[in-house]
Amino acid sequence: MSAEAFSSGPLRDPLASWRRRSGVIRAMRWGLPVLMGALVLALAVYFVSSSLASARQKPRQSSTAIQLVGARFMGRMEDGRSFLIGAGQAMRSDTVMQEVILTDPILTLGAETGAPKRMNAKRGVYNEKTRILRLSGDVRIDNGSGQRVATNDALVDTRSGRITGNDGLVGDGPLGQMQAKSYDVDRDTGRVTLKGGVRARLEN
Repeated sequence: MSAEAFSSGPLRDPLASWRRRSGVIRAMRWGLPVLMGALVLALAVYFVSSSLASARQKPRQSSTAIQLVGARFMGRMEDGRSFLIGAGQAMRSDTVMQEVILTDPILTLGAETGAPKRMNAKRGVYNEKTRILRLSGDVRIDNGSGQRVATNDALVDTRSGRITGNDGLVGDGPLGQMQAKSYDVDRDTGRVTLKGGVRARLEN
């Protein structure tokens, strides 16, 4: 075996290994920054989506926290008579903090007297600052003297005890049946005053 053949074999293998290592190093120099960039982008997308999801959930959590079951509001009118507002459910308004939204409200005016007025409806809104109660949806009024009124809207001032409405009504009482476009219930006598398009059927 010649000297040339002996020396050329061992030198070829280290050179090939060095080239392979160089290729791996070049691939890592390009691949690692790309991988790091992808990880940073994925983390950014995750945090943004999590923040948006939590922001959408916050209003629902705050609204459910202020619901009341079996709510009661009570006080005194200007003449000393009591008033009591009950409801199957109550919720604080999201827009006006003084307002409470009521479901199936029931109002009693002057429960300690011999002829208390009673009202009930499907919905109601009570303003604790003005003490005004607005009833809507199948409103029923009993003036305590046998006069019963059905309407879809009623505005009650719990300070004065005055009851008014502008959505029309039909009534039934000792004197007969009646209907009108608007009405006003006297706070002292409970007398119902009809206004606009009044029709009545009197009974003997």
